[in-house]
Amino acid sequence: MYRFIAYVLLISLISQDINCETTPFNATTYALTHHCVWLSCNVTGYPSTYGGYSVQCCALQVPLNYANPNQTITISMTRLSPQQATNETNTLFMLSGGPGGSGWNLFYNALGSIPSSLGMTIILPDHRGTGLSTALTCDDNASQAVDSACITYLLSKWGREGINQFSVTSAAHDLSVQIQSYQIDN
Repeated sequence: MYRFIAYVLLISLISQDINCETTPFNATTYALTHHCVWLSCNVTGYPSTYGGYSVQCCALQVPLNYANPNQTITISMTRLSPQQATNETNTLFMLSGGPGGSGWNLFYNALGSIPSSLGMTIILPDHRGTGLSTALTCDDNASQAVDSACITYLLSKWGREGINQFSVTSAAHDLSVQIQSYQIDN
């Protein structure tokens, strides 16, 4: 997976000049109008309850390009909530990758490391292109085989500018929206 993401970033660097300017974006304003609705995840191989936690997912629509928000993608996050009520109301966002990983990669580690008796809610965000978020794959069958056909597919699906939006900057904006949305709705 990391090799695939590194390859996509390389394509992005080669395909056009890099604009390193920051994109102004107000995550709080955006989150106020784009709410998170928590539902059952229904992910094969993962339970809906585990180790004293209930498991729910939320999908948020965010701009593919925060500087030009005419197209949206889905980013997802998973909430592990203690089933027993406690006086604690702490929340921990656990990130996978650098960015580039799905929160599902941390699912069992999070549950095994933080007992539900601590009363901490754990949020596992899926970065764009991973997990339950809009997929960044080499074909319609979710292939990760990086070859010339993959490059052709990615360019036809996203275009050069679209591929550039699967970046650290966009991931930071996404995380900001996820945090703000969670805070507003909880």
